[in-house]
Amino acid sequence: MEEVGKIAEELVTANAQHPAGYLLRAGVALGADRVTDAISSLKQAVELDPTMLRPLLALANIYFAQQEHKQAAEWFDRALQVAPNSADVRVARGHFLFATGAPEEGRREFQKAVELSPDQEQVRLVLADRYVALGRRDDAEQELAGLIADMNSHKARKALVELKLTVGQVAETKPLVNAILEAEEHDPVGIYLKGRIALAENGVPQAVGLFEEAIGRNAALSGPHLYLGLARLAQGRVDSAQEELREAIRLQPDNEAGHLALAKLYLAQQKPAEAEKEAWQALRLNPSSLEAAVVYGDTLVLGKNWTKAEEVYGAIVRQLPGHPVGYVKMAALRKVQGQSAEAAKLFSQALSRAPDDLAILQDYLVSLVESRQAQQADRVLGEYLAKGSRDPNLWRLAGRLYVSQRKTDQAEKAFRKAIELAPDLALVHYELGQLYLLERKLPAAESAFQTALKKEETNSEVHTALGLVLASQGRVDAANVHYRRAVQLDRRNAVAANNLAASLTEQQEFDDALGLALAAHDQAPANPAIKDTLGWIYYKKNRFADAHRLLAEASAALPQHPAVRYHHALTLSKIGKQEEALAELKTALALPGGFPGADRAAQMIASNKVEE
Repeated sequence: MEEVGKIAEELVTANAQHPAGYLLRAGVALGADRVTDAISSLKQAVELDPTMLRPLLALANIYFAQQEHKQAAEWFDRALQVAPNSADVRVARGHFLFATGAPEEGRREFQKAVELSPDQEQVRLVLADRYVALGRRDDAEQELAGLIADMNSHKARKALVELKLTVGQVAETKPLVNAILEAEEHDPVGIYLKGRIALAENGVPQAVGLFEEAIGRNAALSGPHLYLGLARLAQGRVDSAQEELREAIRLQPDNEAGHLALAKLYLAQQKPAEAEKEAWQALRLNPSSLEAAVVYGDTLVLGKNWTKAEEVYGAIVRQLPGHPVGYVKMAALRKVQGQSAEAAKLFSQALSRAPDDLAILQDYLVSLVESRQAQQADRVLGEYLAKGSRDPNLWRLAGRLYVSQRKTDQAEKAFRKAIELAPDLALVHYELGQLYLLERKLPAAESAFQTALKKEETNSEVHTALGLVLASQGRVDAANVHYRRAVQLDRRNAVAANNLAASLTEQQEFDDALGLALAAHDQAPANPAIKDTLGWIYYKKNRFADAHRLLAEASAALPQHPAVRYHHALTLSKIGKQEEALAELKTALALPGGFPGADRAAQMIASNKVEE
């Protein structure tokens, strides 16, 4: 670049009346991010030759990029006066008009560019893309369909498939993808889109294979990496998913979907700083994206930056006053802050905008109960039941509310009413089982969970709950069968993995137990029960430093759990802290509930020495 700069200066010196040197000088300045110098050189070129299109268009685009829209408009107008038949000018000006709130004028510029351009396909594709950015999906679809009809454009087919998949029109995409692959069997984009269809139809293993094939044929495509990452997430392969999402962003830094997916992943992992960074990038790329704004706000809540989160959610309320989501998020923030009464008011406002949304209704009712407005909660629920008494989901909601109020008889009646209305709804049987489990009615809970599995055998949560009931009855082997099945169905099921790991530890199967406990810890690193399980396995494998680190945290988080205090005591002894170990052991024995090893603990205290 330095050499080019020297050449530019030599040209200007040799012929100060010729624009070529100034154009070259401007290019050097832009390369060095010296925008002011670039503008100055370009204006000098224009003074020397007002009819030269290149500096006019460059100035327009620079001012556009700097968001100095008035100046940009002036230079675009001058460029148009000089070259009214330039497709490049029309396209550039069209982008500008779309971005600055004049979409109809922008559309006319693109249409004119289509008339003028020898490459109508590309211009029309850009126009369709502009429509998508503006939320005018029907217009985009019409433009792409027209391009397919007029020019048999496979590029348009690919764009149309992407568009239809975003709104769930999966069936309509299949003939389009078939046409792409008939023309070129190994087209990587066609293979990738076929994978998108498979993923939408819950064919995750098939989708993974197709995404991997697309990457094998063209590793530089961002899309296959993005969706392979999403498919890996569905499989519970978090590390691999993260790697693929990062690669998608590396290949396409302005990949809004990639940044958003990565932000959600970090949210699930309870990593606020990383989540916030990615969510902000997604929002920066698409300031009008409601989803990006919501996720960004959620990352701020996770990081306890409540003031900034309130600003973000408040902006959503102001921009979309008729949409419930801003009120829902503001209400959730108030709940985190311990302001249940304020949360209830906000949930009420959200419900007024979406009265049929049972999730919002549930949040509203729970907030009323939490803010000691139980009578109001019962009144609101009664009004809904009177209007929708044949809706099983409403009765499910009633059951859950009664459970939160410890009204177990009413809860059972509500769940049974839901079952009467929808006997094949597995979730109701599951929730009835949870109620029985809460009441320690283990045979009834087992029966309800078994019924739920007959309705939906592939429900990981139901297998987990049934495993817990069976384990509580001492039927350990049977419980482990269901825990294993739960993990097979959902590798992200931390509870099932943890419970199975704890069971295998008691059976001295430490290696298998360790793998499961590590998987559970990856999914829920803050969960103290999981820390206890993993720490205890480390203890059994003589990794005492690792054991102590985890069990100290578990004991601090679960001070009333005698088994956790017992495990902690044993690790303290192994790292040479006998006095602390004895104190922890005495605390464990003093707590109600008992624990495996209590008799041995009493013997250790009697001997004044902690050892296993």
